[in-house]
Amino acid sequence: MLAPAPAPASVPDPAPASVPSFTFDPSDPWTVTFQAGLERAGLRGRRVYEVGVGSGANVLHLLRRCGAAHVTASDLDPRLPPLARRFVMDAAPGLAGRCRFIEGSVSLVDGPAATEAVVAADTVVACLPQVPDPGDAMYTRFRAAHLRTGPETGGPLRITDHAAHYYPWSAFDDHPFNAVGLGLIEALLRRVRARAPRAEVVLNLGCRIGKDVLTRLFRAHGYRPEELASRVVPQDGRTDITFFAALEAALRGTGHEKDFTCSFSADPEGRRPLSATEAADRLAADPGTPVFHEICVLRGRPTAFDDVPDEEDRR
Repeated sequence: MLAPAPAPASVPDPAPASVPSFTFDPSDPWTVTFQAGLERAGLRGRRVYEVGVGSGANVLHLLRRCGAAHVTASDLDPRLPPLARRFVMDAAPGLAGRCRFIEGSVSLVDGPAATEAVVAADTVVACLPQVPDPGDAMYTRFRAAHLRTGPETGGPLRITDHAAHYYPWSAFDDHPFNAVGLGLIEALLRRVRARAPRAEVVLNLGCRIGKDVLTRLFRAHGYRPEELASRVVPQDGRTDITFFAALEAALRGTGHEKDFTCSFSADPEGRRPLSATEAADRLAADPGTPVFHEICVLRGRPTAFDDVPDEEDRR
């Protein structure tokens, strides 16, 4: 695991005075780790598209700390682009000409405005859900087929930032990596590869299904993966992890158990590993019990263009 990025010598970017419950807190360890990876991604002078703008903290970070030439951002939640715009404008009004926030609900990079921006982007960055919506009909059947217990673990079924934690599993059933909770991310990689084949991707990812699966996903879609940052974080109590226990149960006795291993631990150092089933059982018995997993930031460089200079890539 890579060591977290050292604390910057300059003053940290300000956080919104009041972060709404439907967006991540910019001080959340996922955001901190993502920003450490973005700083290592070589984004100076590049055009960046962020999928899932949230509070706008990453847009400000990309412009101020990473030196991005321009950032375009969108979100599935239509409340967030205006919120992000206000945050950036309040914190750094002089950056208004270097960022754009696409209004409305934008799924991944779909729609005319998003497509136009992605085609012009050098890098696409995102932090997307990797857990099926517990209310999804296909997932409900899958869980019932492989788990004896029905109740979810890790928090209430419906939360105010539901879309930040879960995605509609059945909607991505035609994506092979959807079987392990990566359907939404696979869909993004397909779209970016098709619309901006020379663009790099930088994704903030949970490693609960193992880094090997994540790197296989990148390679399967024509990207050479490189780890930029990583960190062990507590399992978010608002996210149900019985999906991972159901995956383990589905593979039991098939002979493929070693091909897919979920990774949790009972301590932040990772010295007491837990299977997904053990982690889910611990949380079901006591939602406050400590359970940890690793997150990482992976950069994907399009393999067909590995040897093309950056300057030529931008033409």
